[in-house]
Amino acid sequence: MDIKQLKYFIEIAHTKNLSQAARNLFVTQPTLSFTIKKLESELNTHLFNPHDKSFNLTRSGKLLYKKGTQIVNDFDDLVHKIQHMKTDTKETIRLGLTILFAVQYMEQISSFIATHQNVDLIITQNGSRKIQTMLANNELDIGLVSFPNTQSNAISIEALNTSTKGYNVHVVMPETNQLADAEELTFKDLKDQRFSTLNENFMLGQMLLERSRHLGFEPDIVMYHDDLQVLLYSLQTLDSICLLPIEYRSIGALDGLKWVPLKDKNDYFSIGIALKKGKAPTKAIEELIAEIKKN
Repeated sequence: MDIKQLKYFIEIAHTKNLSQAARNLFVTQPTLSFTIKKLESELNTHLFNPHDKSFNLTRSGKLLYKKGTQIVNDFDDLVHKIQHMKTDTKETIRLGLTILFAVQYMEQISSFIATHQNVDLIITQNGSRKIQTMLANNELDIGLVSFPNTQSNAISIEALNTSTKGYNVHVVMPETNQLADAEELTFKDLKDQRFSTLNENFMLGQMLLERSRHLGFEPDIVMYHDDLQVLLYSLQTLDSICLLPIEYRSIGALDGLKWVPLKDKNDYFSIGIALKKGKAPTKAIEELIAEIKKN
């Protein structure tokens, strides 16, 4: 359970209306539904009475609403206080990276934070394409991104020669899917499938569109989302498939899903450290890069 899930639950409990809660939170109704299902699965209990549509809270739900509201208020207050503790003597580094890279390099990032008390490391999570654009627009100072370089006129990317050099693309689907027993799949095999997918801010989201259209078909996309776990939860409900890094399976493992290797010219993405061209990195950024390379 995380703060975002808790905030979504509290808003639904407060409004007792899924569409109103979605509008208030600026998200889609399917996003809220998947989040609540995931939360109830993690807690192994119903939070809303399953026998009515009025979003009445169960006993467990009432406890979570009461305690959770205080937790959210305390968390927001803590963030506000920390944000206003910054001093002019501190250097700020704006780092962009994907959810997968955040997990894979968390040990190195945490080590840097622990040893650099004079640096405020602000982390932005998004897709590699979006991070490259933000870096080109001076919205970030450094990025940990996938190749290819989509902003080659403005940024440079140094390939990482660490234990984590990239990720391998797999097709994820319910075990009941007719393709689940295949040893590997090509894009042509996926022509008649329904897709839950990352959006075009991510390399895989853009790759799905480009490769499908190159092969003469428009992918049937039933859901876009930037949360990998929500995408996984959607596959059985929406009878869809998804393209994801196999490296994510150990993080977001779910029962009832099959991961089949994709055989394609874009079935592997190398990763690297991206910097703005013509902008010399500070000593602290150089030390952050050195720490990342310890992976």
